[in-house]
Amino acid sequence: MRVLFISRHFPVDLQTKIHGIYKRMQMFIDAIKDIAQLDMLFYVPPDVDVSPSSVSNLERSLSKHWDAEIRLFLCPQFKYEGRVSKWKLYGAGAFSFFKQLEYLNTSGPQQVRAFESCLCYKPDAIFVHELGSMCPLLLTHETLPPVFFDLNDIKHVVLIRSIGQISKWRARLVYYTYLPALLWGEYRAIGLASQTFVCSELDRHYLTDRWHLPRVVTIPNAVAIPEPQPLTLEPTLLFIGSYSYKPNVDAAEFLIEQVWPRIYRVMPKARLIIAGTPSDRIRGYGLGIPGVEFTGFVKDIDGLYQRSRVVCAPVLSGSGTRVKIIEAAAYGKPIVSTRIGAEGIEMRDGCELMLRDDPDSFAEACLKLLNDPALCERLGSAARTIVVQRYDQANIKRLIKEYLTNVQD
Repeated sequence: MRVLFISRHFPVDLQTKIHGIYKRMQMFIDAIKDIAQLDMLFYVPPDVDVSPSSVSNLERSLSKHWDAEIRLFLCPQFKYEGRVSKWKLYGAGAFSFFKQLEYLNTSGPQQVRAFESCLCYKPDAIFVHELGSMCPLLLTHETLPPVFFDLNDIKHVVLIRSIGQISKWRARLVYYTYLPALLWGEYRAIGLASQTFVCSELDRHYLTDRWHLPRVVTIPNAVAIPEPQPLTLEPTLLFIGSYSYKPNVDAAEFLIEQVWPRIYRVMPKARLIIAGTPSDRIRGYGLGIPGVEFTGFVKDIDGLYQRSRVVCAPVLSGSGTRVKIIEAAAYGKPIVSTRIGAEGIEMRDGCELMLRDDPDSFAEACLKLLNDPALCERLGSAARTIVVQRYDQANIKRLIKEYLTNVQD
């Protein structure tokens, strides 16, 4: 069996590209390589070297990293050259999903041809990583083998929630006009797929019950189960994320600007760790805010969690499920999250984590955990149990392999 894997999320740096979206991609690659040979097409930023010698070197590096013999193809993402009218940049997206900036980069003639070239190797199936990578399949006229589509998070939900975070009404209006075209593109992509994967039962029911879309199944985000850690007595809070993703930037700023001052006022010895890159996208970075530590990229994840008493996930927008919560729970850490942050994860307020949406109650929950070791132990242990039962990566990989082989049969 040969599978063509398509993504526009190219891990240029294999050491640092380890946050949520890459962890999910890695999980699918690990499952597919056990049952099939892998051809991989990545749509890469225009500054990536796509010369034959560079592709050959990258092919060897990725084969070693993923412990699989892969055949690698790279295609530059589409980018407008020279001066571009505002209509092209912003207006055309209201009428075509393929003209929206987030999806334009895989929708040009060169990107479609690159995909069609890969079809010459006769893959038995195609695995598409996220909606942006679906554009060439929707634009080609070639006959396709079975398509497996990891939607991950529902993009029109992401857009609606992102609009809610925009202060300027004209910008909000522009993005609202994108919704019909995006909904149609998402609908077509799911209709094309033999099977569409989403992160949670919540998302699956939304697509199947409300939109009556077929062949949608749940593949949860999952983690390898680490050894449990003893509870640290240090009053340390942790937020971890990639700050190239705006919902994480918004979450960090909400935590630093609105929640942290309430905590620090009551408990000056407390510390807040903001881990991940690029930290300089966060307001407050470099200002020397008392008690706040920006670590940048942290290689020793075990050590990072060992330092942390409570993990925070004050996410205000986005969709899908947060690997950061599942990962923290796997370490047995007590978690305080917004409801959107914990959406789709099968954990309950007061049983496996604490859910708080406003700054006052979020800070109050953090302080309660910093002052109550027994409550930390109870919530952390219960959360870890849920992860072992439902989010163990070994079990989810077996589920992925079953779906791919069953459709083939």
